[in-house]
Order: sequence, then C-alpha cells, then structure tokens
Amino acid sequence: MAINVDRISAERTLRSAYSSRKCLHGETASKITDVLTGSHKTYRYVLFTALLAKATDSRIDVFSLQAQDNSIGAYDARSLCHKVVVKFERDFLPDGLGGSNEPYLNKPARFPRISTTNAVRKGNDTIALQKLISALKSIPNREDAFKYLCHAVYIMEMTHNSQKEKFHISHDDIIKENNIQYILNYISDVVERSSEGEICPIVIASIEQFYLGNNYIVCPHKVNESGASSKEVGDIDIYDTNNNLVFSIEVKDKLFTKEDVEHAVRKFYEGNVSRSFFIYGKNVPLQDKISIFQMLARFGRLGCYCCLINIMDYAKLRLASVQDINFAEFIDSLLQNAKQIKATNETIEWIKETAKSIKDE
Repeated sequence: MAINVDRISAERTLRSAYSSRKCLHGETASKITDVLTGSHKTYRYVLFTALLAKATDSRIDVFSLQAQDNSIGAYDARSLCHKVVVKFERDFLPDGLGGSNEPYLNKPARFPRISTTNAVRKGNDTIALQKLISALKSIPNREDAFKYLCHAVYIMEMTHNSQKEKFHISHDDIIKENNIQYILNYISDVVERSSEGEICPIVIASIEQFYLGNNYIVCPHKVNESGASSKEVGDIDIYDTNNNLVFSIEVKDKLFTKEDVEHAVRKFYEGNVSRSFFIYGKNVPLQDKISIFQMLARFGRLGCYCCLINIMDYAKLRLASVQDINFAEFIDSLLQNAKQIKATNETIEWIKETAKSIKDE
C-alpha cells in the first residue's frame, strides 16, 4: 500500500529547510545543482519533490513517482509536488524551479518510478536523468535528504534571484519623463526587431493595459502557441473582471496574406468575439488591400468587426488617450509581459538595451 506523505509535516519540513538553506559542496551537491539549474524543468520538480518526501518520511522510496509503483516506499509524488512544492515556490521563491503549476502532468513524471529505462530525449535530457538518478542514489536516509533539501532550497533561491533580476531594469539607467513622445520613440525603435515575433505582442499588450486600466485583464500568449488552451482566441485576449472575453488581438510581424487575416477573423467569429484587432509590424507591407478590406467588411456585417492596423498607427491612437504614464512604468510593463509569454533572453535584452538608448534630447 502506498505511503501517504502528510502534507502538514511536509510543509513544516520545507519551511525548516528554507530557514536552514545553505550551499553544500561535493559530488552529490554538484549533481543536484546541475539538475535544478538545467534545462529539463520536470526533472527539477521530480528531484526537489523526492528530497522533500524522503526528508519528511524515512520510509519513502526516492525513485517512486506514482502511488501505483510496486515499490514498498511508493507514494503520490504528483500530489505532494502540487500541494506543497508548487505552493511554496509561488509564495516564497517564484520561478525558483521554473514556475510550473502542474509539473507532473509532463510525460517524464508519468512513469511509475525514476529509471534509466524511462523514455527520454538524447543529449542534455539523458544527462539530466542520469545525474538525477546518481544524486538520489547517494541519499539513503532522512537526515541526508534534509541536508540536501537545504542545498536545493539554496539553489532555488539563487535561481529566483536571477529570474527577478532578469526581468528588472534600474530606473537610474533610463529616462523617467511623463511624456508620450518618448514612449512612441521607444516603440518605433524596439519594433524594428521582430525577435521571432515576440516584440510586437509584448508592446501591444502593455499599451492595451495602460489604455484599458485596471477594469480589464490583458493576457498575451506565448508566441506560436495561440490556441494551446481552449480559452485562447487571439495572440492577446482581453477579459473583464468577471473573466468574460471582451475582445482579441491577432499580431503579425511578417508578411501575411488575405488568408492569414481571414483565418484570424474566423477564429474571432467562432469565439463570439464581436470586436478585434489584426495588428501588423512596423515594416510589414500591406498587400492585397482591397480584397482584405472587402473580406473584413463581410465579417463586420455579420457582427464581427476587426480593425486592421499597423502597430505604429495603433500605438499613436491608443497612447493619445492614456493619462499619467511615464517611460519607466512602460518599460516595467514590457518586462512583465515578456515574463508572461516566456520570452527569449534575446528579446528581454533587446527591450532593456533599447530603453537605455532613449535619451532626453
């Protein structure tokens, strides 16, 4: 019968490890560090949860993943992770392990137990699994598990601090003027680079939030993954405070066709979105204008109005109606939206570099 790891005891153990967190040295500590700072997010949670489980209950088999595992020390790792580890990360060290809400839904965590026979991609993922297994083999008892849990929390804190700094820019490095023109100058410069389509949605989401205020929730989605959730309609969806979808925005920072626009508008129509934008990049030429506008008019008569507009024209119109916005606040908003869509490091650095280049002339 599977062991039930007491949630209250696990929370107490984790808080104790947080209070006693420290960096350890040696082969096992090094492997734990490599897994927790590596690219395989699921293995970070698997390792951390195993350490917590063993540090809480000595009977636990650290290689067990599922309660159905045949091991004598089997337990429900997913439940422990979701109820304790994920909550701890969110409350104390956001993004310390990767910011996942349900890490055990991913395939690497759905095996009965951790094993070298588990299917895994070759290369870095295989190396991560080997280090994970090797580290756990070196933790035979509850005392060692707690010791290395303290180290894991220390590494988690280092990652949290790194992520916090990544999406931060010192206001001393940028102008602080309450002047729309500086923001428009910045937008014009920053959208010169597409950055794999990430820049424009980030900029638009920030403008929209300032324009709409706190009575609406602006949700930009990870680029090239629109529709990944059943709730997603456009690249950016806007909700009211009751979580009702109000309107959507599709963004294209590359050449597009009439068919691309029609595909987006059909999504809006099928999603019962009556108002929407199709916003295209600063340097993207608008082709086949007549047929596109005819198609948009047809959908408009059906009650699905979509405004096709260049991002610079959109920015000028929206910002003209925004009160009390300064340059630093706008950049902070961009970085938060970059975080939300899990933007690349290149995108984040471009946002910062361009902000620092805007001068008071």
